[in-house]
Amino acid sequence: MVSPSAGSKAPLITDDWRVSSRIYRDPEIFEREMTSVFGRTWVFVGDESEIPDPGDYRTAYIGRQPVIVNRSADDGTINVMYNRCRHRSASVCQRDTGNANFFRCAYHGWTYNSGGKLVGVPFDDGYGDDFDKASFGLVHVPRVETYRGLIFASLAADVPPLDEYLGNARTYLDFIAEIGGDGPESTANAHKMVFRGNWKLQIENTIDPYHFSFTHQSWLDILKERNGKSSPWVKHVRTNPDWRGIDLGGGHAVHEFGPLSGTATNTHAIAIGELIPFNLNVFPSLAFVGAHLRLVVPRSVDETWVYLYPMFPRGADEETRTRILRDHEIFYGPSGFGSTDDVEVAFDRVTAGIEGSASPADYTLMSRGLHREKTDEVTGLRYGTSSDEVPQRAYLRRWLELMEADHDGN
Repeated sequence: MVSPSAGSKAPLITDDWRVSSRIYRDPEIFEREMTSVFGRTWVFVGDESEIPDPGDYRTAYIGRQPVIVNRSADDGTINVMYNRCRHRSASVCQRDTGNANFFRCAYHGWTYNSGGKLVGVPFDDGYGDDFDKASFGLVHVPRVETYRGLIFASLAADVPPLDEYLGNARTYLDFIAEIGGDGPESTANAHKMVFRGNWKLQIENTIDPYHFSFTHQSWLDILKERNGKSSPWVKHVRTNPDWRGIDLGGGHAVHEFGPLSGTATNTHAIAIGELIPFNLNVFPSLAFVGAHLRLVVPRSVDETWVYLYPMFPRGADEETRTRILRDHEIFYGPSGFGSTDDVEVAFDRVTAGIEGSASPADYTLMSRGLHREKTDEVTGLRYGTSSDEVPQRAYLRRWLELMEADHDGN
């Protein structure tokens, strides 16, 4: 097991799944994550539907590394480049999205074409005759690949191929890619949620049906008032065999609450307009919930940005798009019932609780359902009931492997 920090021999995760609270508050662990986790994996940076035309771009982060994701105005190539001028390191693109044939640094005017080539240096005589512009273009990240329209990038040149990395998560990504027949599009941009707390709290919360009946009780009460009967959520979480958590391997995890066969309709939806019958986490920072794509961006050990991108069936009419947006907003929006509950209870209160050491209780417990967890003899996948913490353990198991590899110098 990894030591939480220099001089400490306490494990981060014990065999009985007591997880040290320091993984959520220790700046040293966070810094190691940026190298060991975000520096060694594929990280989602955008959807092709966001950059359909030459010159389209969006800005993103790989860990804390700011990048530009664009479609070249010259040849349509998808690029992922560090958002950093090669002169004095100022960011060259300031907006979240847009269209541009070039990027110009406002500090000293260095200008790059949409493929990152340095094409303009004011007063370039100051660098002498042997100054080679070709060697000072925007730096491209080592690896970029797409899967079903999803754009991933990696800071590691030796990361496995994306298909291999996604593994069993591809089944669910394929389902999403076929919504409405032609797949979804994320063309409504996103709303951003910022909370004071560690990024892993959002990841764990995304695949946690156990909390819903308690944290979101006010929402369930509203549904009861509207529909005249109680939500079946609690019953399904406890007894429905079709509702289950699965460790997909590689840190990916899913909570299924409906069959994947047939049309992309969630018959057990708790919010109107949901498009997928599962919550999916793609390690380390991508998730799909209801009818939105969720991207978690760590900013510091105790600050996290979360982007939520509503998804529409491609080519959907205005009425359908509006309905999905309104349904998304009522639960996940800035004034919605769901996200505000999670920020208050799952993030703010948890952060308050773990800020100080309370030994021997300075841990979180992730062992729910461990005694009844089942492993498929053929696939090796781990399964648990809906309220068990199989998905959280899946995520933390891969997280720990990467952190241990770094700690051992591998």
